[in-house]
Amino acid sequence: MTIFVILLIYKFVKGTFEYEKVTRFDLVIIPAYSAVMMLLSFRNIQSTTAICIAIILLLVGVSIGFLQASKVKISDTNKVDSHQRPILKVKRDWPYLIGWLITFAIGIGVEIFYGAHLNAGEVSQELFEEVLKDLSVVALLSGHSTWFVWLLNVATSFTYGACIVIRHPKIRDAIQRKNSNKNKSI
Repeated sequence: MTIFVILLIYKFVKGTFEYEKVTRFDLVIIPAYSAVMMLLSFRNIQSTTAICIAIILLLVGVSIGFLQASKVKISDTNKVDSHQRPILKVKRDWPYLIGWLITFAIGIGVEIFYGAHLNAGEVSQELFEEVLKDLSVVALLSGHSTWFVWLLNVATSFTYGACIVIRHPKIRDAIQRKNSNKNKSI
C-alpha cells in the first residue's frame, strides 16, 4: 500500500509541473459540484464557531486560490476540439503545489480543532485520499468530505479558475459551451 501511495503522490506532483489540457470539468464542474456539496454538508451546522471558521476558511481559501494561479503558464496548441474550441494546456507549477499542501494542512488542522486525534497513519490515509481525489473523478465524486473541506475546495478552485480565466481570456473560449447551431450560416 505504501508504494501505491508514493506512486500516486509522485504522479500528482509530476502533473503539477507538466502541461495538461484545460477542461471545463476542472474549471467549472468541480467548483460547482464542490459548492453544492458544501451547501448540503453545511446546512446542518448552526454554531457561531462553525460560521466564524467558515468565514475565515473562505478568506484563506480565496487567498490560496490566488497563490495557486500566480505562476500558471498557458500553452496554445493551435488546435481546436470537435466543438471548435481552442485546445489550451496549463502548467500549474510550484505555487499550485504549495497552495494544495497548505489547504491539506488546514483541513487537518480543522479536524484537530473539532477533536479528531490523528496519528501519522491517519494523516497518511487522509493524504492518500486527497491525492486520489485530485487524480480521479470517481474518487472526487464519491468522496465523503466534511463541510470545511468542501468550503476550502470551493474557495480555492473557484478563485484559481477565475484568476486564470481573467489573466488568460482565451481560456474562456476553451471552456465555454458552444452551440452547434450558432456557427452555422443562414
